[in-house]
Amino acid sequence: MWAELTEFLQVCFTGACLPASVVLLLAMLYWLLAIVAGLDLDLFDFDLDLNSEPDLDASLSVGLVVLRFLNIGRVPLVVWCSAFAVAYWLVTLLLDRLADDPETRTSLFYAAQYTVRNLAIGVLLTKFVTQPLRDKFEPVEPNRAEDLIGRRCQITTSEVTPTFGQAQVPTEAAPLLLNVRVRETPLAKGEPAVIVDFDPEKTVYFIEKAQPEV
Repeated sequence: MWAELTEFLQVCFTGACLPASVVLLLAMLYWLLAIVAGLDLDLFDFDLDLNSEPDLDASLSVGLVVLRFLNIGRVPLVVWCSAFAVAYWLVTLLLDRLADDPETRTSLFYAAQYTVRNLAIGVLLTKFVTQPLRDKFEPVEPNRAEDLIGRRCQITTSEVTPTFGQAQVPTEAAPLLLNVRVRETPLAKGEPAVIVDFDPEKTVYFIEKAQPEV
């Protein structure tokens, strides 16, 4: 048993397997620290917004597109790097055992070639592994305007006119206080109302009289 373990460790830390094993150990060390110290997944995270910088240099834009294609920035960076560490290590170990020439294992020239190949395969494999996770970590904005349209509200001011008024919308937490307006006939406090539209420039919601609930 110890002989097999020693041989396995020797393989892991020889030739092209050495950098892959180091990367995997670093990923394991991070998660160990994360468990002990309670580190956040977003600690080293960043966002790739391709639409916010229209004047970016063409080469930089291409680089950002490539990163986004690989799901870097679309999933937490630590999750992507951890998936890459496992994929890179597995690819390296399998190819070292099944495809690479054992006689070249200790050669720096061939180890460098194998490392570049394994890195490329590991990156592509990580892209496919993280593909189902792309939208799982997107923050969900609560109480979006489009979600509030059609909701019933309670008028809190004495009336709502085309220039004045507020209303509350019940939520799972505290009621949401909105600036509301009507387009024509004013509504008095206590009248049933429903949100029908939103003006993003003025940040006001338009309401109209609703049918009483049955």
